[in-house]
Amino acid sequence: MRTAGRPAGAATVDGLALRDPAELMDPRRLAAMQPTRLSASRSLIEKMTRERWAIELSTMDVGDDGDGVAVYRVDTGRDVFSFAAFSSEPRMVDRTPRIIGQSWDMVGALWEGEADAARLDQTRRELPKLYAGRAAPGTLVWCRSNRSLRAFDHTVNALADGRQPDPAVLRGIGYLMRNTGLDANGTFGTRTFLSYGDRHPLRVPYHAQMLTAYLMREFSADLCERLARGASSRAVPLAPEYRRYLGLGNGSALGLVLFVANHPRLVDRWLSLRERALLAARRLDPPPGDDRYATLLGLLDRAITYRRQDPMSYNVFPASARVATELETVRGLVARLRDGDPLDAPELPAFERLRRAVAGTVTEETEETLDAVLLEFVPDDCARLTEELLVDEQLVREPGMTVGELRTVLDEDYRWALELPIAPESDRRRIWYKSRSSEEPRSGPREEVPGGFDLSVDVPGLARGLRARLDTYDPGVRVGRFLFDNPGHLAAVERFQALRGNPYAQPYVDALDVEFVPARLIRLMNGALYGLDRTKDYLNRTLRGLIFQGAPTREDIAAGEPGVWWWPEEPGSTETEGGLA
Repeated sequence: MRTAGRPAGAATVDGLALRDPAELMDPRRLAAMQPTRLSASRSLIEKMTRERWAIELSTMDVGDDGDGVAVYRVDTGRDVFSFAAFSSEPRMVDRTPRIIGQSWDMVGALWEGEADAARLDQTRRELPKLYAGRAAPGTLVWCRSNRSLRAFDHTVNALADGRQPDPAVLRGIGYLMRNTGLDANGTFGTRTFLSYGDRHPLRVPYHAQMLTAYLMREFSADLCERLARGASSRAVPLAPEYRRYLGLGNGSALGLVLFVANHPRLVDRWLSLRERALLAARRLDPPPGDDRYATLLGLLDRAITYRRQDPMSYNVFPASARVATELETVRGLVARLRDGDPLDAPELPAFERLRRAVAGTVTEETEETLDAVLLEFVPDDCARLTEELLVDEQLVREPGMTVGELRTVLDEDYRWALELPIAPESDRRRIWYKSRSSEEPRSGPREEVPGGFDLSVDVPGLARGLRARLDTYDPGVRVGRFLFDNPGHLAAVERFQALRGNPYAQPYVDALDVEFVPARLIRLMNGALYGLDRTKDYLNRTLRGLIFQGAPTREDIAAGEPGVWWWPEEPGSTETEGGLA
């Protein structure tokens, strides 16, 4: 299959370049990408720690039954944010992680500025209404979460009894509360992201949502301690190692597939910046015996231990035990490089030689784990590139372009869509739609949804239909004239014209194929972009994972000492030898 070729402007110094879109945009490769310094959760923690944000629990007005409110104050050194968490005793009626849920154990809001009684009262009144509610002025995010009843109750009982929770109970869960919704960017009257401005502390995409998620995680531990104190005078606080180990649970489903289709420029920008950072890491050439090899071995040890301790069973994605075994092989190659073995192609930089020695011998998951580790050696590049994530997502057509020029755009930039092997029309019958009763994104065979409004973006179909129609016009005719005659092709023309030079904008998939696996694109968003770990797939279309597992406590952040916090060991574990602290 012919490909779209190298990204426009790809660097070729030392014979290295950004990866070809034909490799990168394969859905299996996208799904294998791991969290990195450019992922929203990790870049937020790095920023908070570097700037030593101060997070204070200013109010804990929660009764022994769990009902009440907690308020947190976040001081960035220049701006102040407030987070209010309204807690409720769990009720088993209408309690679900789905949008249709009407009963949550916690609802909350992130505001700009100090908390005040008026906004507290409005949020307490409006947030439970959800779609019928209206956010208070200055609200950035609305959120909801439910307790993991087993882990939460076990932790409260253990603390009340004067001891720490049993790691064996927490191992398979990994969180005390699970996020069931982070709503922002204009939803329910929250402030739109584009209005934040260049000087806003949360101007990087999804930092506002991730700060909210971090505060939800902090609240879950604080609430356990509060309920334990109410239950016993012998109660002890949750030890810091448990606070760090436990993340915030998260569930994601088909809506993220539609997000990828409808935000092509954001996806392209995120992947392009990630590839630029990786290119900088690939050019590093530490000589034998260099200290960077010790650091690399320590990071791989940490990843191996984390994978060995992973209790999750995966369906679409490789088993963690297999990834751990493959990482041990990678570790052996690093040791050989450290000791002076060039491996192969000695004219290339050492880290690139390592990548090439690994490529094709292990799963894509392991290859991408190595790439994620290598990005740790270019922290300044990652921090700088994170600031470039803002992008104008409006797709504007160019009516003055000629039909011949548009054909060239399709033939060069979208050759993959014209030549992608796709299923017969009898199997291209998947429809993407929203449930009328719950507003949830759904997908299934078209015959099950007669008359349903299709929300899919069928790039291969759009490209082929448009290319065939363009062939009936003289190459010199203007696109404006073509669209006057063929208004049904407007969306396709806008998309293909506007995304020229965005090689990573569109996964190479046929989203209408009944065999398409949505979990792969959901994991791209959850893992690479948001920074979740242990994203377990269900039925090929739903993912559950952990946000901020291992992340520093608010005291750690204020002290500016996060260390390497991701891929944490289980509390009390003695498996790692040589892992980084």
